[in-house]
Amino acid sequence: MSTSSTNPISISKDLAFILTVKVYINPAQTTKFFELFKPAYDHVLAEPECRFFIVNTTQEPGCISWVEGWSKDVQWFMAEQMTKSYYQPYLTESEAMFIKPREFGIHTPQEGMCHFKLPLSQTD
Repeated sequence: MSTSSTNPISISKDLAFILTVKVYINPAQTTKFFELFKPAYDHVLAEPECRFFIVNTTQEPGCISWVEGWSKDVQWFMAEQMTKSYYQPYLTESEAMFIKPREFGIHTPQEGMCHFKLPLSQTD
């Protein structure tokens, strides 16, 4: 039996915006893409302002998407976060893999309607 917490997070101090990204690559290049992506992912996840980072593959071959939650605003993100050098190998080399333009979305969470049900403990 597991227990979970359903308390809402405070958007004003915990989550300023959510970034969604979708890329389309040749499915044969998936392994190479993740070799480039994983170091950047690890660095981003270690950033104190990054609240979550979820990567998924879709039913559509070659489509990879991710969702990032950030505690600072978009202006900070563009000026301070996206300028970090650890993005460069991924950004420079993966662009050539894209078979469609990269898609971005910037979303503002609705206060009081942002819950995560995370297990607090697990027993068998």
